[in-house]
Amino acid sequence: MRSLADQRAILGIDPTKRGLAFVFFEGGRLLDWGTRRPRGKGFGAFEAILNLCPADVIVLEDATALGCERRPKMGRLLALLARTAEAKGLVVVKVSRFDVRRGWTLRGVTRKHAVATAIAEDFPVLEPSVPRPRKSYMDEEARVQVFDSASLVLHVFGTVASDSFAARA
Repeated sequence: MRSLADQRAILGIDPTKRGLAFVFFEGGRLLDWGTRRPRGKGFGAFEAILNLCPADVIVLEDATALGCERRPKMGRLLALLARTAEAKGLVVVKVSRFDVRRGWTLRGVTRKHAVATAIAEDFPVLEPSVPRPRKSYMDEEARVQVFDSASLVLHVFGTVASDSFAARA
């Protein structure tokens, strides 16, 4: 079992066309994860996640990074999320998706399913959420984005081995 190297309350958010996928770590432990869909117009999903997960740090994709494949509309949403979080006094860390993919590639992991499986090995509570391998004719499952948000956080903060969380408390 592994834990996050940084002990602060860290929230990773990955916006998608379906809503906001998130993972929440505190004290190095993965405490919550999921997807929130916006209701109507507005910023309700982001506010709901912030209320549910009182974070010190928010990790977002850097839409201005070289090699970013996000559409302009999603880039504007990422910038809005960052500004809103900073206005609330939270530390915002932006990470390039290209750098995250390169990091996984250096470990020999090149497919999203393999990334999800590797993350679930480090954090076994996510194991039931690992999506089945996708065929070319299948749509991507919504729960894949939870692993995308986790990979952003893990790329920035890394993990450490942990025999027991009880020993750390």
